[in-house]
Amino acid sequence: MVHQRNSVRGTTGPWTGHRHSFNALAVLAAVAAYLFAALAGDADGGRRVLLLGLGAVTAAVVVLVNLAIQRRDRRRIRSAEEAAVEAQEALTTTLNGALAPITSYLGEMGVAHDHRERAAIGGKLRQAVVDAAVRLTGPTSRSAFYRLEATTGWLVLDVYGGRSALPRDHFITGDEAGDVLIDLVARGDLVFIPDVEVDRLVRPTSPGEYATVIGVAVTAGPTPLGLLTVDAPVVGDLTTVDVELVRVLANLLGSGLVQEQAATR
Repeated sequence: MVHQRNSVRGTTGPWTGHRHSFNALAVLAAVAAYLFAALAGDADGGRRVLLLGLGAVTAAVVVLVNLAIQRRDRRRIRSAEEAAVEAQEALTTTLNGALAPITSYLGEMGVAHDHRERAAIGGKLRQAVVDAAVRLTGPTSRSAFYRLEATTGWLVLDVYGGRSALPRDHFITGDEAGDVLIDLVARGDLVFIPDVEVDRLVRPTSPGEYATVIGVAVTAGPTPLGLLTVDAPVVGDLTTVDVELVRVLANLLGSGLVQEQAATR
């Protein structure tokens, strides 16, 4: 998930632990300045000068402490703003890097001369989409595209990326998960299961293979083409933001696959 997982907290930093100390020091200095001024009123000569001098010093401390607090707050705000800008720039770079190959292949698909060329580009496009899904959702994710077989109505693994463990190779009718996902593709729908131990609608073939999963139908208008999935090994690794990212990628894939299929008819 390209999302900004590390939140920017303006209250962190080397000054934070000293906030109350600075405020307390400012109060004490202000009280001391007042007391020195009061005592100086009843003093004579050198003692009066000394007390007035001490009062001036403590008054200066009040000003300096307040200035230090203001400077700290400005620095903290500036650091938070800079961190937010850097995070946004990093996100933009990640998005551009993930989507650039996809848009490039879609462009090539549109000007390809024959079905063989489009088929070759289609293979590259499918791999680029699952790679982008992994890059945008997190380094521990795994993504797969299952094509819908016209003859059997099954979902058959086409390409995958991410974690090295091979995902399930097919979903067939008559199987609980297969019936759910094949119906999902037919309806052009999606599913997000935050925790497979809580919601057992879709379960991993091997226990512990993944803990959370997203499945989005790949369609071209009303025509079902397949299923794009993303799973991750830890609950919380995938969020609703990731669902929207996978949905966008599924739509891009669908627009390319329909061009590829049209060229072979």
